[in-house]
Amino acid sequence: MNETDSRNGPWYVESFKHDYLKIYAHRTDEAAQREVNLIIDLLNMQPGSKVLDLCCGHGRHSRALAQKGFKVTGLDLSAVLLEEARKRQKGLPPIRYVQGDVRQLPFEREFDYVLNLFTSFGYFDKRQENITVFDEIRKVLKPTGLFLIDFLNPGYVKRTLKPYTERQVDQLKIVERRKIEDGQVVKTIEVQEGRSKRYYEERVHLFSASEMKSFIQEAGLQVTGLYGSLAGETYDADLSERMILVGQPAD
Repeated sequence: MNETDSRNGPWYVESFKHDYLKIYAHRTDEAAQREVNLIIDLLNMQPGSKVLDLCCGHGRHSRALAQKGFKVTGLDLSAVLLEEARKRQKGLPPIRYVQGDVRQLPFEREFDYVLNLFTSFGYFDKRQENITVFDEIRKVLKPTGLFLIDFLNPGYVKRTLKPYTERQVDQLKIVERRKIEDGQVVKTIEVQEGRSKRYYEERVHLFSASEMKSFIQEAGLQVTGLYGSLAGETYDADLSERMILVGQPAD
């Protein structure tokens, strides 16, 4: 049995590669289109506006936004996922894809909207690094711009966590083990393909709504809405599946 362990470097560098596309194949473009429709309604987004899809992955939401008439930039750290995004772009409205780090964005006061979707926050060990993400969001937003963060809800995660699941995706057997450890939800992923096994890890901080608001305020932003779903449902710290934060520059 050949084994490859990708858990030695920062997990957010090692995990978002080719296997990621299989592990999360159930996150479809059709689902992204439904989510984008809800976001457009929630923010009253105007077609033609400039949108940054922050941590865009292989571009599910970027494509949906572009098809709705927005001028879209997708930024991600993963060269593998950006390559896949560009492959899937053929025949669709133009999207600018940029490789970059959320802690140092190569833009300034450019966007009407910044969207951070599918729990693409809370990856960094140091508190200040997570605040820096909001510093950068403030930097790239126009003075009248809006941001939306689609984050996990810690109470819901703790209540519904499945310690073990396994499934088959094409020729891959995917085993996922989950636990709460040091204020983080930790997922260990084993991908078995024939006689080879590959291991990955994901770690996301279980930041509460009050902690998220504190980060946002420290970055010179303000929260204007807190919801339990992209449909704008009331946020419940125990029952809501998601934590959706909407806001704008504080001055």
